[in-house]
Amino acid sequence: MKTIPVTCAIIHFGNKVLAVQRSETMSLPLKWEFAGGKIEPGESEEECIKREIFEELNIHINLKRKLTAVIHQYPNLKLI
Repeated sequence: MKTIPVTCAIIHFGNKVLAVQRSETMSLPLKWEFAGGKIEPGESEEECIKREIFEELNIHINLKRKLTAVIHQYPNLKLI
């Protein structure tokens, strides 16, 4: 089974939380998720989430705290 290390961000703005919708052409099309993505080789979790949020949303974020890691298993794929 393939394992992919990923990060995601729970972004608060006032009393709102940001969620993004997946593209129609992606796996799990049109599902909602927190923004984030795959950790590149040699990249820290913190570097990854800042890069991903900037690439996807063109915004800079300040990290407040790291939440407890979760492992989620899809058929033939495990996200950590």
